[in-house]
Amino acid sequence: MKKEKKKGMIKGRSKSETRSLNAGLWLCLIRGIAVAFAITCIIFIGFGILLTYTSLSEDTLPVVSLVSTALSAAAAGYDWAACMKKRGLFWGMAAGAVYGVLLFLVTGLAGSGFTLELSGVMTLVVALAGGGIGGILGINRKG
Repeated sequence: MKKEKKKGMIKGRSKSETRSLNAGLWLCLIRGIAVAFAITCIIFIGFGILLTYTSLSEDTLPVVSLVSTALSAAAAGYDWAACMKKRGLFWGMAAGAVYGVLLFLVTGLAGSGFTLELSGVMTLVVALAGGGIGGILGINRKG
């Protein structure tokens, strides 16, 4: 007679151990997105300081924005893939997608509204690519 696997349980683990592992994974995923937004904030604060105290032009803002998006999504993808320990590209791109959508929502709430233009699509593509690269690095990390 086969043992049936209970819904939501991990093989060989008790119900409380399964809950604890699931909570740990959720915290790890939230931490990845929080780190990504912290990196974004640090980059933009640094860029603001450079704009204030140097002759750097504001025309560089779109490039800084895309680089910031790529680095932040890569950090989130790295964290997510390291937490899941498998399917690095998938989890990295998922982290990039979540980061990109949250960034779009924050930008829409802070700005003039929710209009999806070419720059928004480009930001989402860069977030997906950055997250994917981070996920590949996260799954292949040593240690």
